Amino acid sequence: MSRSLPHLLTPRLLLQALETEQAETLFRLANGPNIADNTANIPSPYTLETAQAFIDGMQVKYRAGELLSLGMHVRESGELVGIVSLRLNARHNYGHLGGWVAGHCRNQGYAAEAARAVMDFGFAELGLQRVGSQCFGRNKESARVMQKIGLRYEGCTREAFLKNGAYEDLLGFAMVRDDWERRV
Repeated sequence: MSRSLPHLLTPRLLLQALETEQAETLFRLANGPNIADNTANIPSPYTLETAQAFIDGMQVKYRAGELLSLGMHVRESGELVGIVSLRLNARHNYGHLGGWVAGHCRNQGYAAEAARAVMDFGFAELGLQRVGSQCFGRNKESARVMQKIGLRYEGCTREAFLKNGAYEDLLGFAMVRDDWERRV
C-alpha cells in the first residue's frame, strides 16, 4: 500500500486528504441535517475537536492499513462537500465503503461519483477481493447510491444496529473482484 493518501480525480471531484485549516468547514458540514442520524460513527453534535482529530488521523490510519478517508472537493471551486471512506480489513482483503455529502450538495451525484472512485481504487490499487457497504433500512438515498455504483443487494439484517435508542435494520450491498473485473 502506498504510504501517502491518494489524490483521486473524477469528472467533477477531487478526492484528497483534508488540510488542518479545513477543520472549521468539516465541523460545520458534519453538523448538517441528517449527517449523524444516517451514519453509524459520526457523533452529534460534531465538535471542532472531533473534526481536527479526524483530519489529524487520516494519514495515520491509512498508513496503518485501517482506513482510507478522503475529502470530496468540487474540482471547479475546491469546495469541500463531503467525506468518502473505505474501512480496510487486510486479513480478508475487504473494504467497507462509507461517507456522506453535505445537505446543500445532495442529489447531485457526488456520493456515487466519489464512492465509485474509491471502490475502483480499492480493487485496482489495494488488491481488495470484496467491497461492500451497509445503510439503515430507512436511508433510501444511500441504498440508491450503492446500487448505482454496481454493488449488489445482499439482504437485510433486521434490527441489527442501535441508533439513538431505536433498533435499525441494516441493508447490505457488495461487489466482489470478479464482478468488478467484468465491469472494467
